[in-house]
Amino acid sequence: MIDYYDDRRYLADAKKIIRIKVVMKIIGVLLVSLLMLVSNVAYSQDVTVKIGHKDSLYSSILDETRNLVVTLPDDYEATGKSYPVLYLLDGTENNLIDARLVAYNLKLEFIIVAIANTNRDRDMMPLSRPSYKVENPQAHHFLSFLGEELIPYIETKYRTSEERTIRGRSLSGLFVMYAFLAKPELFNNYIGTCAGWFADMGDYFTELSNKAFKDKNSFNGRTLFVANSLSDPLDPKQEIHQSLVDFSKKIKSALGDQVRFKYKTYENAGHVPFAAFYDGMKFISESEKDE
Repeated sequence: MIDYYDDRRYLADAKKIIRIKVVMKIIGVLLVSLLMLVSNVAYSQDVTVKIGHKDSLYSSILDETRNLVVTLPDDYEATGKSYPVLYLLDGTENNLIDARLVAYNLKLEFIIVAIANTNRDRDMMPLSRPSYKVENPQAHHFLSFLGEELIPYIETKYRTSEERTIRGRSLSGLFVMYAFLAKPELFNNYIGTCAGWFADMGDYFTELSNKAFKDKNSFNGRTLFVANSLSDPLDPKQEIHQSLVDFSKKIKSALGDQVRFKYKTYENAGHVPFAAFYDGMKFISESEKDE
């Protein structure tokens, strides 16, 4: 015998379940629509993220005003501490963001001074060669600007410690190598990414190295980290890499343990390996802990 009551109750329950499912679908569609509306509104609005504050300095050496972006540690205003300074060449917003990410990931606190370019070739290159022609190379003037004008300005305006680091990439990485050899006492730490020189520049840097290494004491306690990619499209013959292989032998022979030095290569990183900045700052911080 068929129990019609049970069947009717089953049908009633089934209809109730169907109605609930329909309502849930409607609610789901409404929620998705609402989220899309909110997202569209959010993306249509300008979002401002502060990565530092603008500053500038007129240089009598360069005869121009140089724009800066300075980033202070989060607790700078709340403490009376003095902080090390990272001088960031090619001071674009992207490079500044990279520096802040490196500081965050390594839990380092330092003042960042990002130096915007005006004439990059002029400022970064100490010479001109067929491999890279520069109309008026003036790296020695830019180095004087750093030492005689920018650093005193920063150390007067902000609470800084005596530790200074300079970081450059590609062409400004070559400048880091030049600065290390021309005036090693100016910075404590040097980081050059995709740094080095082409074969036709070798005579210049060999002479500069020979002259610099005669005064070994000026390199005491300095740290130099250099990195290159072995698949750099701008160095297809690996001339830049070879220049650093040769330089590595030279610096180790001439200075030994007076300098903390590391040359690191990356297999498939393209131009300017992203990890090199992090690895360089890590090498510096670990070297300081070992002191």
